[in-house]
Amino acid sequence: MPDLHNLISLLQNSRKTLFILCGFPYAGKSYIAKQLTKETETTFISIDDIFHAHRFNWDSNNLPDTEGWEQIFNESYEKTKHALIDGKNVLYDSTNQTLASRDKPREVAESVGAEAKVVFVKTPVEVVWQRWEDNQKNPIRSVVNKELVQQTIDMFEEPTKDEDVIIINN
Repeated sequence: MPDLHNLISLLQNSRKTLFILCGFPYAGKSYIAKQLTKETETTFISIDDIFHAHRFNWDSNNLPDTEGWEQIFNESYEKTKHALIDGKNVLYDSTNQTLASRDKPREVAESVGAEAKVVFVKTPVEVVWQRWEDNQKNPIRSVVNKELVQQTIDMFEEPTKDEDVIIINN
């Protein structure tokens, strides 16, 4: 995956930069993030990790209400802010499916004088659904409700060049 090697190099040569991951559910964002954190000194902030830390669960459909989601995202923004203040690079892992959802972490970066780039993990919809089906067969993988996955796909706003986007085809 040559795009990934270029991104690793960019991370290794960046300081105090927020890399906002975005893509469909099951696009491979978290997988790519784990590869990047193995190869670089980058702080990884995952909405899923915070979600699980608050004892929510995709499999049992135990989902937060609006206030709960706000708390999860606010926690992620605070962690991002502190890591950037410390001069670290941050990989921010969420679907970030809309421009507005990418603007908020970008505002956090700007508030502390950090750069922000969007890393779009571009994956065909048919691959997303195949991975979703494969995860159904794997007891150690969480499976997001099919309707929620479709809703996220339907509302997805592909990032534009204006967002300083890096595309990883996966």
